[in-house]
Amino acid sequence: MKRTAYIAILSFVFAACSKEDQHLPPDFNYDIPPVTITEDVAVGAYYYNYAAADWAKKYADTPQLGEYSALNATVMEQHRQWADLGGVDFFIFNWNGATPGNPVLNSFVQGRNSNVKMVINYNTAHLSATNASPLTGTKLNTMITELKTLAAAHFSKDYYYKTEGRPVILITPLNLATNAAASINYATVIPAVKQALKDAGVDVYVIGEITTGWLPPARYASAIKAMDGVDLSNWATDVYDRSVFFPSYSDINWKNWADSTKSWNMDYVPCIFPGFNDKVSTPASKIYDINRSAEFYTDYCNVAKRNMSKKRLVLINSWNNFQVSTALEPAKKYGTTYLEITKKQFKVK
Repeated sequence: MKRTAYIAILSFVFAACSKEDQHLPPDFNYDIPPVTITEDVAVGAYYYNYAAADWAKKYADTPQLGEYSALNATVMEQHRQWADLGGVDFFIFNWNGATPGNPVLNSFVQGRNSNVKMVINYNTAHLSATNASPLTGTKLNTMITELKTLAAAHFSKDYYYKTEGRPVILITPLNLATNAAASINYATVIPAVKQALKDAGVDVYVIGEITTGWLPPARYASAIKAMDGVDLSNWATDVYDRSVFFPSYSDINWKNWADSTKSWNMDYVPCIFPGFNDKVSTPASKIYDINRSAEFYTDYCNVAKRNMSKKRLVLINSWNNFQVSTALEPAKKYGTTYLEITKKQFKVK
């Protein structure tokens, strides 16, 4: 009897080992089904303003335009035309304390002959808020004054992107460093900013940007709830399992974000990329490569469509960050492939 039981136990162990050796896919590894849309999805792409110092660094993909300047009118016109080809509705320009007429914004506006529009990502870093000197009083007034000036210069113009008539702005970062956790209380700052702009006749739609992914919504709930929407702009990962099962891992994570933000009566704005590779620019990086391919990018587009809010907004990081191989902009290696996929996935026709 004991011998029979012992043999049975061994048989069970060997069977279990055999199953393990088969590397059966776990529950979190599943195919992403295609999502058919009946209305266009609004697509924005983060725009990086490369200067000579940026091109001096190594980069993974070689742009078709070579080492260009976005201040060149011919280059910017080509970018705008390519954006139209890919169904990109707006470029997101970082703004960090420069005058509203800073060169890259002027370059985008001048000679414009395309459908792609502009959105400003307001970075609070230049306000130098600290735990000891938070974003209140004079610093808050500076932020309000700057946004009013930007509103007067751009928000009302036909080239500025609006959702349901409301100019879209991004505010970054919501994920403040630990040593600056008390420097900005977004729960009071954003209502004050929105009210001041509304008093000036501008009703803005504010997306708060978290500059890294894989964080739980509750971690920044107070800041997030002050916004109309939220996006997490960088989903690159140093966790092996996430890199191997990237689309399904993202899908599970984003459902949590979509459900949480919906319960808070706000919008989750998915942010995707066609691939990621920073080993050329940063050889010591511990971030896993996400190999660029039409199949991966199509899956990731479908993850976004599965989890976007009723506002139907999706962001792409990036338009042209060649140093980490996230660019939509045509490169010598892949041409317009990822523009074509973008339009096919997010536009009805």
